[in-house]
Amino acid sequence: PMSKADHRKKLDELRAAIDAVDDELLALIRKRAALAAEVGAYKENQGNGPYYVPSREAEIIRRLLAKNDGSIPDAALHGIFREIIGACLALEHPLTVTYLGPEGTFTHMAATRQFGSAASYHACKSLSDVFDDVESGRAAYGVVPVENAFEGAVTHTLDLFVDRDVSICAEILLGIHHYLLSHATQLEDVDVVLSHPQALGQCRKWLQSHMPGVQQVEVASTARAAEMIAQVKNGEMSDVDWNWRRMAAIGSLAVAERWQLPVLREHIEDYPDNTTRFLVIGAHDSPPSGEDKTALILSIKDEPGALHALLGPFSKRGIGLSRIASRPSKKKLWEYVFFVDLEGHRTDANVQAALDEVLAMPGGYVKVLGSYPVSRPL
Repeated sequence: PMSKADHRKKLDELRAAIDAVDDELLALIRKRAALAAEVGAYKENQGNGPYYVPSREAEIIRRLLAKNDGSIPDAALHGIFREIIGACLALEHPLTVTYLGPEGTFTHMAATRQFGSAASYHACKSLSDVFDDVESGRAAYGVVPVENAFEGAVTHTLDLFVDRDVSICAEILLGIHHYLLSHATQLEDVDVVLSHPQALGQCRKWLQSHMPGVQQVEVASTARAAEMIAQVKNGEMSDVDWNWRRMAAIGSLAVAERWQLPVLREHIEDYPDNTTRFLVIGAHDSPPSGEDKTALILSIKDEPGALHALLGPFSKRGIGLSRIASRPSKKKLWEYVFFVDLEGHRTDANVQAALDEVLAMPGGYVKVLGSYPVSRPL
């Protein structure tokens, strides 16, 4: 058997080997950053397009994941290279990213997953403010929630796309796990649960089963729910009669850490594969990546069979539609517009032909919101 000295020597040798690999990794990351800086300088001199190209990033990630032999989980590999890409992008061209805040919300988590920790982030109080920041150029990109796999569309986000001059350039699929946060030590001590309406909806069955009759209060965000508990505790909210020891918030671990709230229950979402889709908006969409979606707003003259006629140009060309949502046009009573996600890029010949056919219909209207790479949850 090996002596303690031999064991220590072996461990020191392995650690030295790891240090040597880390030095190699650092040198390679520096080399990649230098190349990214050259790309940025070339783009600036040539004036030939945006610095952030989601389709290029998607190609990089897909290629690397295809080479993964399974020894490293895909999610971990994705996270490592997403952070490297984000850091290099910040060197290529500093980015300001705006999102529906405050800090610690799921939208904030989605934004940092997409752009990494090197970007400059600005939290907005409303979805309208996110769109305003992007339209005005105060931020290069914005991140907004658009739909949950089980609770459906975020209708306010859809409504803003109707009149705003922004493009969708990427999507982010984020697995959502909810935690019940409270200073209470047992569920029976909780009188009120606060959270964003979507979070409350995604935990509806759990709340009904484990906390029936407990008051539920909708607030602007999951982070705001936790902040309100802190404000009541500190005597900063005198207009409520809640006891901070008997309040609870539904939010993420980031929210729990930010507001120093203990976790009373973990993973209280009704469905373990709960996923929310977020969109990245900017002044441009993304070039083809080989696997893309295109988001549209469509409308035609309101008459019997209108929706069937509207979908015909896509059906006969074999163009798959992954989502259809209707919203009031807000211009005429009982008039609707349709939000459609289709499989393919807006530059594809068959997609262009389908859109031309819709435009030729009586009252045909098409607004292309953007084409972007398909994302998959990890």
